[in-house]
Amino acid sequence: MKKRAFTTSDIAKICHHSRETIKRWLGKGEIKGYRVGTSGHWRVLPEDLALFLKNNNIPFPAPEEIDINLKALTGIGNLPTFCWEFYKNKMDDHVRSERSCDDCLVYKTKSINCYTLREEVGHKKIYCGYSCQECAYFHFQQKEILHEIRIDPL
Repeated sequence: MKKRAFTTSDIAKICHHSRETIKRWLGKGEIKGYRVGTSGHWRVLPEDLALFLKNNNIPFPAPEEIDINLKALTGIGNLPTFCWEFYKNKMDDHVRSERSCDDCLVYKTKSINCYTLREEVGHKKIYCGYSCQECAYFHFQQKEILHEIRIDPL
């Protein structure tokens, strides 16, 4: 059965925050939601949760974890979010010798924009073998960002 709405508990698990934080976000309008009946419990539609995750660079849960593909609802479908997803099925090895994605600070922090993290901490504990200018993932992300700006200028 397709999930019709998410509870504050559902969202707390997805976002790795407390229910109180989720309620605060809902109260401020940071997440679009509605209240149910006389109990006043919050509910959030899948489309609204997907948009919130995308706009706040919160990683999308795997569809099998929550029985719905939230990422597909944003219009970005199955595009890879992370660099290790991008390079997973490619023939070239982008990681420096004797290292793996599991060792990399980008992987450990689930940083969506690895190049931004690299700007902050330099190359320390970031094991990509490419400079950002020669990285296919960087160019892919830049193209997606420009595409979003042209489609949805906020």
